[in-house]
Amino acid sequence: MNIHKWIATSVIAGVLLTGATTMHAATTHSDNVKVKATTASSTTTNKQYPVTNVDYSSTQLKKITQAFAGFDGFETPYVPTRMIKGDAFRKVSGVGDGVTFLFKYMTVSVSPRDYSYDYKGTTVILPNSNQVKAKWYKPDKVDMLTFKLDDRYVTISSPYHLLGKAKLEQVAVDVAKYVPVSVPK
Repeated sequence: MNIHKWIATSVIAGVLLTGATTMHAATTHSDNVKVKATTASSTTTNKQYPVTNVDYSSTQLKKITQAFAGFDGFETPYVPTRMIKGDAFRKVSGVGDGVTFLFKYMTVSVSPRDYSYDYKGTTVILPNSNQVKAKWYKPDKVDMLTFKLDDRYVTISSPYHLLGKAKLEQVAVDVAKYVPVSVPK
């Protein structure tokens, strides 16, 4: 069995047996690491807006892992796996009590706290999800979308209003646990 079939089989078996969504990286000989998520949302992508996978370099994945490692009890990295076509990952930082991913058009924060709790908002069902409920709220001048993912809260926004609500909803559920894959010998 070649390595790509082995990875695919492992991912499918893990999802079927646990119902958990995990993310695996297939290493290559170059500095780029292809990151793919296996989620219900990414396999039934809404064709409304073109999306693309986020390809993290091995250096970026190391910085992401380090950002999460700085939080006791919150070390498991979660990463955005898809973005609206034309967007680009810029950097990651561990700020306050969470980790923030900065893209060209959007910001994605992963935190153990739900900061939307104190705000009135609108509840929506995210497209291409298993009935995942999210909340739109506006603490200042920026619309923010928050939903629960495992033991964390994901908040996504477009600080300069470059992406509308529908586009943010489309890629919101494509945040997954990052689990490096060890290649069998």
